[in-house]
Amino acid sequence: MTSILKKENIQIYILSRNRPNYLREALDSVLKQNHSLIKFEIIISDNSNNEDVRSMIDKDYHQKNIKYIRRSGITSHMGHTQLVVSELNSEYSVIFHDDDILHPDYMIDMSSFLNNNENIVAVGCNGMNFKNNTSDPKNLLDAKLRIYNLSSPIKFNNEKEFLERYLPGNNSNAVLPSYMYRTKYLKEVMLNFPFRIGKPKEPSHADALMLSSLLKYGTIVWIEKPLIYYRIHASRLSASESIPERLALVNYMKKKGVEKHSTNLILFRVLFWVKWILQQENFSSNITHRRNRVIILSVFLKIIKISMRWDFWKIVFKRLLK
Repeated sequence: MTSILKKENIQIYILSRNRPNYLREALDSVLKQNHSLIKFEIIISDNSNNEDVRSMIDKDYHQKNIKYIRRSGITSHMGHTQLVVSELNSEYSVIFHDDDILHPDYMIDMSSFLNNNENIVAVGCNGMNFKNNTSDPKNLLDAKLRIYNLSSPIKFNNEKEFLERYLPGNNSNAVLPSYMYRTKYLKEVMLNFPFRIGKPKEPSHADALMLSSLLKYGTIVWIEKPLIYYRIHASRLSASESIPERLALVNYMKKKGVEKHSTNLILFRVLFWVKWILQQENFSSNITHRRNRVIILSVFLKIIKISMRWDFWKIVFKRLLK
């Protein structure tokens, strides 16, 4: 039986920037939650460089119980998140983006996990990927492309097993906007985060590091039910990662106990180098450059090495059949 939270015990922040049409869909998905016995506060955190979001809220949602906060000068996503976390004062919290949409059962299902299990510090959920403007509710509810495949909830009790899920071949992971947090632990981690939060070039893997740090305080759970619709569009697909960032993440994983010679970790590194090569302008025309020759040879040798492992081909077939 679902346990119901006390009044206004959850804060939902929607992070927005220059996308009033997307925000409208995200906001409507929160307002249409199956939550008759759950009370929560909705806050729009607007980091736009124009007034389109404010105008839309004032025009269409002025009679709704929605709090609007205008930001300025925030240069990074995690910097925006950290500012929001500093303002939280609820027992549980949700921070998601204006381009995502919540399933009607999100609030009731996610909050019940935290309410019934005091040792759980955060709950992530499965989701459905959808492309750009196909946000018709009928299409979303019939979507087939799950982010990961689980038949029952999975629990993580240490950083090693959690970080291993971010490696290729491990069935993907719950996306950051899907999480509901026990707020006191989220604040403890985010407000004391040791990485370059808030800088224009913060680590692209900061979400994995932040989430794994929560495990010092309890358990993280991923549930099998898809409760968020994760929009795929150009700005998400174009996110880049530097060589030092990827190496830093690999070293962090090894520090937390991930086996450095594991096929998944080697493949993780190889895929990055292949992606990096493909993203370089004029790489093929500069193939004679010593650095480029060294990179290609190194990647080629690593591919030969891991292709001799049976578990590598299991990963490949799993991804092809996904």
